[in-house]
Order: sequence, then structure tokens, then C-alpha cells
Amino acid sequence: MSAQTPLIRLSDIFLRHSDKDLFKGVTLSVFAKDRICLVGRNGTGKSTLLRILGGETDFDKGERFVQPGTRVGMLPQEPDLSPFATVLDYAISKDAEEHRAKMFLDSLGLAHDKATTGLSGGEQRRAALAKALAEQPDVLLLDEPTNHLDVDTIEWLESEVRRYDGAILTISHDRRFLETVTEQVAWLDRGQVWHLNKNYREFDAWAEKLLEDEARDLAKLNKLIAEETQWSREGISARRTRNMGRMRRLDSLRQERRNLVAR
Repeated sequence: MSAQTPLIRLSDIFLRHSDKDLFKGVTLSVFAKDRICLVGRNGTGKSTLLRILGGETDFDKGERFVQPGTRVGMLPQEPDLSPFATVLDYAISKDAEEHRAKMFLDSLGLAHDKATTGLSGGEQRRAALAKALAEQPDVLLLDEPTNHLDVDTIEWLESEVRRYDGAILTISHDRRFLETVTEQVAWLDRGQVWHLNKNYREFDAWAEKLLEDEARDLAKLNKLIAEETQWSREGISARRTRNMGRMRRLDSLRQERRNLVAR
């Protein structure tokens, strides 16, 4: 990533949801021209984190910084077109210029005066894409942009995203789409985000190594804790005095293990 000031930065974000710690110190930055995919298992909070980035969801603790003047746009997973009569009304409802909105609606095969009622899932998705692209935000957040789209439209979207001038962060289950349009990976795992400054093609091997290293570190900690616990029992019993330095070390090792296991 660039050493410049980020357009958006989340620092040490905590969020508890439904009696579960969803985020436990998430830090994530988006710089100009970034192409980031946000990945993680279902239920880890990817869409929630995207909405926090977009300023649409609150969090319990931490800081969200947005560089002054930065325009942030979002393609939600389930866009709501109901307040608008036509798809063009919807597409220009924020900051989009009308001629750009019409251009993207044309490219996506939607008539400007098409009523928003009774749209199929694919038509809603195309209308939302037209709106998001026409707004030309500095940071474009895409939540499952290829849902309900046919192959031709997905290929069109890949081309548009590749030449898009702003930064993009996307969530998608479409592996080919991620490999085609992104250059970095943000992995949301057990309440924290881990960063890979490479294409998504490298993710599986990288994640597997991280987990292997974590398991190895945990095994080493368990061994040290077992040794120190045995000393605390035998040593204290034999001498009837406590070596407070070693007891503090044992407490520290146990806390380190709790932190590792809690990830």
C-alpha cells in the first residue's frame, strides 16, 4: 500500500452483535487506486464491516477516519428502489450526473423509464450498479456485485471495474471476479483483519501458512505453560516461597494464549 494518507481508515474497531464479539480490534485502510477484496467465512461480518467503511453502521469502539472531501459510494447486497418511480430516478438520486446514469443504464440494458416495481433480482442489481458507477465516488464499496448477473454482464462489470479511476473494495463469492479485478486481500477472520498485498490467487496458500504458524505458536505456548505450571506447583511446594517474576511470566503466557485462541 501507498505511504500516502488513506482515503478511509478504520482503527481498532470493536463491535458486539447478538451477544457475540463480531469485531475485536479491526484495522483496515483504503488508499487511492486500491483494489481490495474482503473475504471471510459466512457470518463473520463482511457486509457489516463494509457498511462501517461506508459510514452506514455504527460500532462500539474505535475510530473511522475519512480524508476530507472523499466521496464514498456503495453497492448494497439488497438495494432498495421502492422510494423511486423509475430506475433513472433511482440512479440519479444521489450525486450521479443524469447523462452518466443514462449511459450506464443503456450499457446494462435497462430502459430509463422502467418502473422500479416488479423488477427481477438481476434488474435491481443492474440498476444499482448503474447508480454506483455513475456517482464516480473516490471509494466504491461493492457487496456481492455479480449476484443475479449473467456471464456477459459480469464480464462487462469486470471491464468497468478494471478501468475505474477510484479505489474499490469488494465482497464476492465469485472467485474469478476477485482474481480479475483485485490486487489485495483483506481476510476477516475471528474478529480481526489480516492483509495480503497480492492477488486473490495467492490467498489460499497464504492463509494456510498463517493458520499453520498459529497452530505451531499455540503448541509452543502450551508447552511453556505446562513447564511453568509444573514449576509453580513443585517449586512453591518445595521452597514455600514464590518467585514472583516467574509467576508473572506464567500469567503473561496464559494471557498470550488466550489472545491467540480468541482470534
